[in-house]
Amino acid sequence: MNDYLNEVFGAAGLLAQRFPGYEPRDGQVALARMVDQAMREGRHALGEGPCGTGKGVAYGVPAVWHAHHGKKRVVIATANIALQEQLVTKDLPLLAEVLPWKFTFTLLKGRNNYLCLDRMAESEARGELAGLVQDEMERQVQQLVAWAGQTTTGDVSEVRFVPLPLAWSRFSVGSDDCKGDGCHFRETCFSERAKAAAAEADIVVTNYHLLFAHLAVRRETGLDLVLPTFDFLVLDEAHEAADIARDFFGFSVSEYTITRLARAADERGKKKLGEELRREAADFFGVAARCARSPAYKCRLKSPMLPVPARLLGALGHLATHAAAVEEDESEERDKRAKARLVRRQAEVAAARLREVTGLSDSNKVYFIDLDGKGRAKLGGKPIQVADLLRAELFERTESVSLVSATMTTAGTFDFIRGEVGAPADALELVAESPFDFEKQALLIVPEGLPDPRESGFIDAVAAAVKQVIDACNGRTLGLFTSYRNLNAVYERISRNGHRVLRQGELPRTELTRIFKEDVSSVLLGTESFWTGIDVPGEALTGLVIDKLPFPNMDDPVVDAICARDRRAFDGYLVPRAIILLRQGVGRLIRSQKDVGVAVILDRRIAEKAYGRRFLRSLPPMLTSRKLDSIARFLAEAADAGAG
Repeated sequence: MNDYLNEVFGAAGLLAQRFPGYEPRDGQVALARMVDQAMREGRHALGEGPCGTGKGVAYGVPAVWHAHHGKKRVVIATANIALQEQLVTKDLPLLAEVLPWKFTFTLLKGRNNYLCLDRMAESEARGELAGLVQDEMERQVQQLVAWAGQTTTGDVSEVRFVPLPLAWSRFSVGSDDCKGDGCHFRETCFSERAKAAAAEADIVVTNYHLLFAHLAVRRETGLDLVLPTFDFLVLDEAHEAADIARDFFGFSVSEYTITRLARAADERGKKKLGEELRREAADFFGVAARCARSPAYKCRLKSPMLPVPARLLGALGHLATHAAAVEEDESEERDKRAKARLVRRQAEVAAARLREVTGLSDSNKVYFIDLDGKGRAKLGGKPIQVADLLRAELFERTESVSLVSATMTTAGTFDFIRGEVGAPADALELVAESPFDFEKQALLIVPEGLPDPRESGFIDAVAAAVKQVIDACNGRTLGLFTSYRNLNAVYERISRNGHRVLRQGELPRTELTRIFKEDVSSVLLGTESFWTGIDVPGEALTGLVIDKLPFPNMDDPVVDAICARDRRAFDGYLVPRAIILLRQGVGRLIRSQKDVGVAVILDRRIAEKAYGRRFLRSLPPMLTSRKLDSIARFLAEAADAGAG
């Protein structure tokens, strides 16, 4: 171990001096050593740190050391706000307190997370901040107005509630709607203040979307305009990086996109042009909606099915030309020219996207039509693979990139994740040792005799099995489902079994999780968003039930395109994706060294299909059984062992 790592993590080190009873975690130390080596040698690294490893501190210590001693700036990118908040409110403040090396850190979010003073002024001028009807949204608007008068950071995370999107839209803008240097509030802009703080910080914590925005702008301009120039990069929750990149480098365009531009035309006195934009948009997106409902369309556009909207493109061109003239007119006010620049850019982008979708012009993208709840069409496009882009813009342009996650390997290798993100073959690799003894703490059951998930009677069998698990665990059960249909069907069958049954969608996720923790005998049923990110240590989560293997949705446009291109996509893409998500789901069970629990997978394919062995090899080494009757005995024996 490097001297400084021993000084921090050793049995008599700085952490031991800070925490009585501290014992080094082998997995945490190994992960820290790998990240340090990558930073020292200018290499890239892939590190899997199971739950309980303490990944934030593991990569945080070498990040701080190299920032202080090597004058390196480190960016840490994560997939969700919860982990960002943990880093800036817990892990990094702890290191600032414990470590003898001075460093600074800050959190930088996307522009739409900050109060925009210009947008709020526009909303006030339009009468959008003084609603007369006191419904929930208007109450939130009034609370946001009060908060806006007091905040010093403008960060929406300060707000004591989660604002409705429509309410927050009256106070914020995305990067596409920012007036930039033409804004009257540029000097007091909260987002610009946060960027300025990041430019001075040694360690910048951010999210994947902002990182990818940085890459996109840098690729276009050659300048570091979104994030400050950095030397080292840590990607936490790296198993999500490729999918987030696909979303970010994709796009959508809808009738609403055009009607916003039509309103901009109206505001500039071009009401006839505004009417033309609305009319042509309604016609074109009506055609798109009918196309999406036709038998010829299935999840994506495989041939040019949509007509080129020539008249709509012409109207967008006229708007862009008019806006460009205002933008270039130096006699106009700065604010008016800034608005015109935005309108021109947005009209040009909308036209380019319409041409791209109707022409299916990029062979590495998949194009599709989504229908909302009212049957309105939205066109979209996503890259099918992002490995080449990330290889060129991340790995080849950054001194050291360390990818970290609790679940990156499939059947013991990093091959899948490396191919997804474009990591080089010579990257360092590590699977850190888990701090938990799964063979003593957990039992895995795949009940025999259940129908195949594709057979009739499966849902009834799942409901019966879930009820049996709940009874054996006296509530204390988390049910993870691959669809709302399965979740709701099971809920209807078990909701009156004597235990409080919480269902996703009835309350916000954080509130459901809080109740589940506090009401120890309750049951919580959730779908995809509950497979990751929730942390319920202790007896409240004793039983974990998974309805079936979480294979990707075959109606997903990207999945469909990958399967059409690759005859081996089932083994090379679908199975690895499902393995990673299954590992995330099973990872909800054991969250501390005192936890004891039972994981029940109600999909017999994991035990009976040849590919099932790949799933089993990817899970922690638990005791196994094919009988639900084993639950009571296992929990009783674990309780006796704990009492002894």
